[in-house]
Amino acid sequence: MALRMHGALSGIGTASSQRAGVLRHLPSAIPARGASSFAATSSSYSNSLLRQSLKPCSATGALLPMGSSCASAWRGVCFAAAAEAPPAAPPAPASAVKEAHGFELQRQQWIKEYDSHMLIYKHKKTGAEVISVVNDDENKTFGVVFRTPVDNSYGIPHILEHSVLCGSRKYPIKEPFVELMKGSLNTFLNAFTYPDRTCYPVASTNKQDFYNLVDVYLDAVFHPRCINDPKVFEQEGWHYELDSPQDELSFKGVVFNEMKGVYSSPDSVFYRAVQQALFPHNTYSHDSGGDPTQIPALTFDHFQDFHSKYYHPSNARFWFHGDDDPVERLRILAEYLDEFERKEVSSSVATQPLLPEPRRVTEYYAAGEEAAESGAGEKGQAYVAVNWVMEDKEIDVETELALGFLDYLMLGTNASPLRKALNDSGLGSALLGGGMDDELKQPIFSLGLKGMDAANTEKLENLILSKLEELEKSGFSSSAVEAAINTIEFSLRENNTGSFPRGLSLMLRAMNAWIYDRDPLVPLQWEDALASFKARLASGEDVFGPLIRKYLLDNKHRVTVVLLPDPTLGAKVEGEEKAKLEAKMKSMQPKDVEEVVANTHELKRRQETPDAPEALSCVPALKLSDIPKTVTKVPTEVSSRQGATILTHDLFTNNVVYMEAVMDMKSVPLSLLPLVPLFCRSLTNMATEKESFVELVETIGRKTGGLSVFPFTSPIRNKPDEPLAKIMVRGKAMADKSGDLVGLVRDVLLGARLDDQARFKQMVEETKAGLETMVISGGHSFAMKRLNAQMGLAGWMSEQMGGLSYLEFMRNLSKRVGSEWD
Repeated sequence: MALRMHGALSGIGTASSQRAGVLRHLPSAIPARGASSFAATSSSYSNSLLRQSLKPCSATGALLPMGSSCASAWRGVCFAAAAEAPPAAPPAPASAVKEAHGFELQRQQWIKEYDSHMLIYKHKKTGAEVISVVNDDENKTFGVVFRTPVDNSYGIPHILEHSVLCGSRKYPIKEPFVELMKGSLNTFLNAFTYPDRTCYPVASTNKQDFYNLVDVYLDAVFHPRCINDPKVFEQEGWHYELDSPQDELSFKGVVFNEMKGVYSSPDSVFYRAVQQALFPHNTYSHDSGGDPTQIPALTFDHFQDFHSKYYHPSNARFWFHGDDDPVERLRILAEYLDEFERKEVSSSVATQPLLPEPRRVTEYYAAGEEAAESGAGEKGQAYVAVNWVMEDKEIDVETELALGFLDYLMLGTNASPLRKALNDSGLGSALLGGGMDDELKQPIFSLGLKGMDAANTEKLENLILSKLEELEKSGFSSSAVEAAINTIEFSLRENNTGSFPRGLSLMLRAMNAWIYDRDPLVPLQWEDALASFKARLASGEDVFGPLIRKYLLDNKHRVTVVLLPDPTLGAKVEGEEKAKLEAKMKSMQPKDVEEVVANTHELKRRQETPDAPEALSCVPALKLSDIPKTVTKVPTEVSSRQGATILTHDLFTNNVVYMEAVMDMKSVPLSLLPLVPLFCRSLTNMATEKESFVELVETIGRKTGGLSVFPFTSPIRNKPDEPLAKIMVRGKAMADKSGDLVGLVRDVLLGARLDDQARFKQMVEETKAGLETMVISGGHSFAMKRLNAQMGLAGWMSEQMGGLSYLEFMRNLSKRVGSEWD
């Protein structure tokens, strides 16, 4: 066994590191390409202030231990009032100039939560707004965001997001970003399409590399070659494809094909249906990512007009973050913005009025032969969720914070009462919807189950509403509230974004207010709101009951969405597409057919022909002198105790201890490998000898910043038959709670009671449902796992615990777990 410790340690026999430092904030969920949540677009993320809170701990000691006099409900929880005076704001940096390069400073503010100076500038000529964040973060971040609302589902923002990255005025090659990445040290390079905005962020720790990336992005969005070259539009959006006059005509295009894949996923279809049902009267009723049945209606003229209208500095919001010179940032922007004149752009997102009565909406997804044999929804193939638009007015930051805590209390862990009620109901196979989501202009709340019988829709509605009524009246246990407070406060103060740039996480959060013409700095200032919220709890105020009543129970803007399998839908959609293509083919003269054939060949030629070396020379490259000659070394102290090797890394971690216990799993028989992930999950999701499942989850919440167990496999170079195979126990806690963390690790490893059949069956069903969803949305990853399984034992083991073999095992186990438990 090996034990690894990071950061400030106390009480477990290692040196303590108590250096002062900055408290930063954990980001929202990390973006990933593909449709997500309530927008079937290329990239969309949930950026709630609290949603990303992982697991628990008391971060500052502000939360008092529970005493014997405390009541069992949340109203009796005792909290310490904030006793410390906030630190004085440091003086503004000398580089915070009031005017430079055509920009005027509009506002300057110190954000104590992130140890950052926020400088808000306006470009005098165009009115473009810039937030320039000055701090000591070496991972410099830039982003430009345009509001891009739509009134159709042609997918223009999505196609444009792809197309602007295909060459520009200054970088006239096919894929400048592909070439740039070959010699870049970037830590982030991507673009996102939301339902109402399009974002282009980059990040790098190397200053010259960062400025190269910024320049390429600015040229791409303001001077893309796609607006003058229809071939780029056809390649990225859609075009008719015909290799010869004798072949069948077809639709092709990068976004067209991508969205066909998105629409083949029942989960994506469901979330799109929820968004459109909740927002029937504004831009969210359309799909900014593009509906494959409507994408071919988009013309090049419409595409050009959209870029001209929305990709203008007057409709842009710019963001800089990091330790580079804020005046140099303005100079770089001015080189591009000074070419434009101010323009009135109508791009605001209309508010959806709250509807007077609840509704039920039924939609369908394309299903296979299994659905045809069983009948739509009869054997657990329906998706059902109850959904609310929570408000049609702006919600203040303290109320938003309180709603985030409420959301976590109801749904944040498997032991949370509303989530547990759904899981224990037996009505479906896995949870659907994520509770509160504040990514759009108006926050929503969505909750339901997949794998349901449609006939049980009313039962699900009644279960959710009755449980909300119960929680409004009875509240939450004191231990649950304490765990929620510690969990969220730990995450806010730790601000551990992993490999995701901190500056980008702040940008996405600020943007959730900024693009709706709200104060962009308010979402970043949670300290005072948190103190006020805790003071209200300490006073005995009923905080959560009125929120449940106002935003959910008494809110009539409620829509139950039922998604049913239709085994004929896929063939019907394909038939309609084929009929359109046949009609088009019949309408074309021989000359028109030859033009389509020639265009098909020209597109393929362009795609297959590399850029000339002299053309590629326009791409900026780092010089050797731009790269630091030294590398950062992690301090490591090696020791041993009772046969275990201990690695200690004395690093600044804001007094947080990070611990990993690593155990060899080579003794596990290969036939039992598919059970290892479930075994690991069971350790923290079942009872121990000391605590019930619910009590264990709450203790993890009160005492730590998170505790997880998982398998890890990796090949060893030149040893294909001798893989690295370990079980990892990973946890974190404040230094004064490190003893509690180690005690919990001991309890789950040595005292776990793996005898809860009902809970185990839930985990099997959830795992199976998750894998089945992943196969549709990420089939390529399963193919890669299967290929890697042929390369060595490590790849084979990984496939057995997470590939198609694992899915087949879960399907079989799902049938056996009820009858073969003993």
